[in-house]
Amino acid sequence: MNLASKHVLVVDDNAANAELLLDLLDDHGFTNVHGISDPRQVLAHCVKHKPDLLLLDIRMPFLDGYAIIDQLQQHFLHQMPPTIVLTAQIDDETRHRVLNMGVRDFITKPFLHEEVLQRIRNTLSLEHRYQVRDQQAETLERMVAKRTQQLNHQSRTDPITQLPNRRGLMQTLREASIGDSGTGLLFIALDHLDEAVRLHGYSIADQLVRHISQTLYSQLDSGSVLGLWGGSELLAITQCTDQPTLERLAAQLLGSFEQDQALGDLLIPLNARIGISWTTEFFNIERLVHMAALALPQKNSPQRIQSYNATLEAQQRRRLNLQQAIRGATQRGEMSLVFQPKISLTTQEIIGAEALLRWHHPELGHISPGDFIPLAEASGDILDIGDWVLEETMRHIVAWRRMGMLNDRFHVAVNVAARQLTRKDFAQKLLSRLATYGIPERFFALEVTESGLLSDMQNARLQLAQLAKMNVAVAIDDFGTGHSSLAYIQTLPFSTLKIDRAFVMDIDKSPVDRQLANMITQLAHAVGCDVVAEGIETASQAAYLHSIGCEAAQGYYYARPLPADDFVAWCNNRASTPPPLTAMELV
Repeated sequence: MNLASKHVLVVDDNAANAELLLDLLDDHGFTNVHGISDPRQVLAHCVKHKPDLLLLDIRMPFLDGYAIIDQLQQHFLHQMPPTIVLTAQIDDETRHRVLNMGVRDFITKPFLHEEVLQRIRNTLSLEHRYQVRDQQAETLERMVAKRTQQLNHQSRTDPITQLPNRRGLMQTLREASIGDSGTGLLFIALDHLDEAVRLHGYSIADQLVRHISQTLYSQLDSGSVLGLWGGSELLAITQCTDQPTLERLAAQLLGSFEQDQALGDLLIPLNARIGISWTTEFFNIERLVHMAALALPQKNSPQRIQSYNATLEAQQRRRLNLQQAIRGATQRGEMSLVFQPKISLTTQEIIGAEALLRWHHPELGHISPGDFIPLAEASGDILDIGDWVLEETMRHIVAWRRMGMLNDRFHVAVNVAARQLTRKDFAQKLLSRLATYGIPERFFALEVTESGLLSDMQNARLQLAQLAKMNVAVAIDDFGTGHSSLAYIQTLPFSTLKIDRAFVMDIDKSPVDRQLANMITQLAHAVGCDVVAEGIETASQAAYLHSIGCEAAQGYYYARPLPADDFVAWCNNRASTPPPLTAMELV
């Protein structure tokens, strides 16, 4: 760090004072110093050559130091040059006023040379560290944004056809649902693809899907989107909402299947069926797709094109039944918790667990959280379900404390939905509930997603601040996968940052993912937080994460989410048998 090359600007209407400081700096090796005696020239100079440090007199004609600070703050905002005030007045009023305006230090007249030099060096050194930190944060944010963009593209693109996959199609439908134009869907099912797999293998079948996708796409207009909905199902999204026009387009697409598909020397037969749905207004995405899928003719039907109609409405009852079944599911005993252990990468000890929600309906069977939680959040049922999860988790904590299973490092983490977190009484009720159960705050933790934080940042900050004050640990889950900036790291109180599995699954072979994991870990440590990595599936992943300072991990490499009794047995078994090789031993 070469402080002598930093740009220092001296502003003093007394030319002798300015010259004294300039000579002093020059004598001590500073090579980029300038002096201004007319305060009206300061702003123009700073705009053209922004100084690294401004030495500013307060009492000057035309513009005093206060006015210059105001000018600079209005122009540079939070990037205003650091300022040291030169003043012969050291009364409290002067100090308070300039400190409130953000100056870094004072130099009193007459000057003591050694003191002046040390104060200048101190301020330049501190500002340099700020600049380095900001540059590192910007670099990390750019890398995270770039990698997140790559992952988002990969997650929305089918690797075989390079067309949108189901996730990409859902994104297109979400955008269309909030627009003013109508939307039409052609749900295309490819028949005999499984026979091509059996006769020619998966490589040829992949080429066949790619070939027919390109053929169909070439027949759509520029405003339409074609993507892969499933292994043998395509979805075309158009802006057309006229049934006869959609049916003519479907017939045109089916013309591509009238002859066998030519792949090199092979001629492969392939048929298709098409279901059609449309809407002219805002729509429920899943319902519109479901309508097109319901309209799909049966394989043994001579009909190859069918449009949705009212007679198919009864076939949509499963979704409606699911929505209705969510309400009261906890009271009926249909929901349960499973627990996935968190392991210290240094000691291999169990340091906690994440509580995860499961739903088994007596008629519908096991229902994925990815299916029912969004429905519960949309309907508001997540509030009752979330209360039940908190209550049930605390009941288990009490039981495990009685068993002596929880040491001072052990905690149980609960995922909190955005609608829960942003309730104004969330923190107060949670703390009251912990007190009722007699649970010390260190045994309990919360996990919130980036999207949950950003849905209502103001309320989230208020709730988390109350919890942090009482030492309730808070982790940011799925870090780096949302659309947020890194800025909230500085404004929200949290104690743990969780590296999303998306950055872990390819860490063995992706230098970018390794670098991201390393920088995220360093960033977390820089703000006083520890790091937990999700989705650990191999010993080498655990070893690398340990080598970069990641404190804890969870994933199938250690254990799947387990019912409470099985979790206790797993913990007891691990305590009674030697753990596997530590990450350090595997390096």
